[in-house]
Amino acid sequence: MVNIVGYLLRLTAATRTTPCCSLLWHSAIERVTMHATDAELSDVLTGQLGDEKIVAAAYARVNTSLSPARMLTPLGNYLVARPAARSSAKKITEQTGVPLDAAVVFGVGSSALHVWTADPMLNRVGKHLGQVPYEKIASIKVEGGKTWQPVTITMADGTSVTLEGRGAIHAVAAEFDKHKA
Repeated sequence: MVNIVGYLLRLTAATRTTPCCSLLWHSAIERVTMHATDAELSDVLTGQLGDEKIVAAAYARVNTSLSPARMLTPLGNYLVARPAARSSAKKITEQTGVPLDAAVVFGVGSSALHVWTADPMLNRVGKHLGQVPYEKIASIKVEGGKTWQPVTITMADGTSVTLEGRGAIHAVAAEFDKHKA
């Protein structure tokens, strides 16, 4: 195992120094814009949006049949589970209009549910994918669970999005309910 890790480190170091791959390496790093723990998400994301305040935010991820590969190693997560989740997220986005990636952060704003790309394993938040106006969302329901809880976002047209959320995902649902009331 140590030999494999050493090989991968040498490979990534060599990749960063070649001109073509250097651009890919730096663009991959630039996509991840900020580090934010669950407790810091609302404040960090409010600063990114400018004048709109995010009152609650939480990490969420798309669950697929290949999701158990996350438990193998970080490589199982990044090489198996995330690509499958990204493919599934793309299909969900096409069907529902909710901008999704393999893992996202949902933030409750004053008039819309905002969505950012994310890497929950490293507590990283990426670019703002977009927003979903509250008029298009009928409900957000969170079931009980351990670390990751099942979350269902039901759209006004009857379609639904099922994800897993962690941290303050219950607060996101509660704040959404306050805005809908």
